Amino acid sequence: MNFTQIKYIKLMKAILTVALIFLSFFNLKAQNLPEFNDKPAYVDAKTKELKELEKSQYNTMAKAKGLSKAEAGFFLKGISSPVKIAKQEEIKFVVKVTPGIDPTSVLDLVQFEIRKDQRVFITTKAKTTSTSTSFEKISYEVKKIKEGYYYLIIKNIGIGEYFFGSNDFMFAFAIE
Repeated sequence: MNFTQIKYIKLMKAILTVALIFLSFFNLKAQNLPEFNDKPAYVDAKTKELKELEKSQYNTMAKAKGLSKAEAGFFLKGISSPVKIAKQEEIKFVVKVTPGIDPTSVLDLVQFEIRKDQRVFITTKAKTTSTSTSFEKISYEVKKIKEGYYYLIIKNIGIGEYFFGSNDFMFAFAIE
């Protein structure tokens, strides 16, 4: 090899290195990870883009049902979330949490009940003789992306209105 060929090979290596760094930067940007903790976002399966969920504070409700019964819970106005997700066998969300924290201990997934013009989530039912506080959580899988970032994977979920509940907010979406 002569001096010109050696310079050409070194130049090509430098160009290739810069190109790889450039591509890896775009790959990280293309992953589109959330910026804020405990705020799940839908991952569009086709475009791989993130879609923010309908965020709301908890609106509490308590309702007497006759003289001997009552119920309490939370509600959102409107019969459907503006965030629409097509029914699929597997739906992915992504969330950022404090490193070392299990996302299932931060976010509960539950289904709303539709009543008149509201989405309602009942947490407590009371009778004159007893009170029950329970609700059905929907299970989901968790897959680590990297430290502090996780996919929340829901399989075979039915059509309806749902939300991820954290300590402070409800993140609602509709499956159509």
